[in-house]
Amino acid sequence: MRPIFNITLPLLFSLVTILTFAQTSNIVSGSTKFSVKFVMGTCEGTFDAPRGAANFDEKNISAASFDIKISAASFNTNSNARDKDLKSEKYFYVEKYPDIHFKSSKVEENSDGFQAIGTLTMRDVTKTVTLPFQAKKNADGTYQLSSTFDVNRLDYKIGEKNWKMKDIVTVKMQAIAK
Repeated sequence: MRPIFNITLPLLFSLVTILTFAQTSNIVSGSTKFSVKFVMGTCEGTFDAPRGAANFDEKNISAASFDIKISAASFNTNSNARDKDLKSEKYFYVEKYPDIHFKSSKVEENSDGFQAIGTLTMRDVTKTVTLPFQAKKNADGTYQLSSTFDVNRLDYKIGEKNWKMKDIVTVKMQAIAK
């Protein structure tokens, strides 16, 4: 009986240790803002906060990963008519494609902070992108993550070429991962 105990206890300890360090952090709060220039100025708006998993520890970048979704239907520019149009089949088509999804394949440190390389999916288009981000560890052990990046809306079939609206949309995301 003793040999089984001698083998089982170290295996159990190893399993608990592996599971403890492999736990996924959830995004518990945040914001997603965007801006796009158009003929009469700049249109600014928001989406709901990102949701999903963010595994990040600046001491172990090689194990970092992100799997984040944003509800496309949460689009808000404070104009009901514009929001309805942007949620339609012509733009985000939220009825058929309810989420915007980013999933990292690699995270790296660089001179400006960090970058997450992965796939960004909007509507039915998936492209490989590199999203720059900063990370700050809070006193409570959570991480504050922030990223500002540009997206060409036409690459994702968000509307059509239009002299009234620029193609490039600037996105600002913030999230707290716990």
